[in-house]
Amino acid sequence: MNLVILTGRLTRDPELKFGQSGKAYSRFSLAVDRPFQKGEADFINCVAFGKTAELIGEYLRKGRKVGVQGRIQMNRYEVNGEKRTSYDVLVDTVEFLESKNGTGEDSSYSSGNYNEGFQRAAEPAKSAPVGNDFEDDEFPF
Repeated sequence: MNLVILTGRLTRDPELKFGQSGKAYSRFSLAVDRPFQKGEADFINCVAFGKTAELIGEYLRKGRKVGVQGRIQMNRYEVNGEKRTSYDVLVDTVEFLESKNGTGEDSSYSSGNYNEGFQRAAEPAKSAPVGNDFEDDEFPF
């Protein structure tokens, strides 16, 4: 089973781009605090597709706190003849964990049917369809 659930803050504004077929994708990075190690964090690269990517590109900015659920993917490539490996989280669900003013109220957005974890009991999540039906050659990673 390949399942990743993260809570963190965006390290920069997300990049919203469109593939050759017109399908949206968004790249962003999360700073995830290490438990029991005050002041230390891991920086995790994430990629979202379709409506999820569009929501991220429209509403999220550097410093915003979010929760993501997805799966990890390893990518191998060459740069100047040197083989390299990178890891990305392919995001299926994103939860906005604070409002624009940073109070943490009324900010839950979800794509898919993930009903545990990050959703708030007070208000159901707003949904956007999940669709990772893309061609591997279409995106540059």
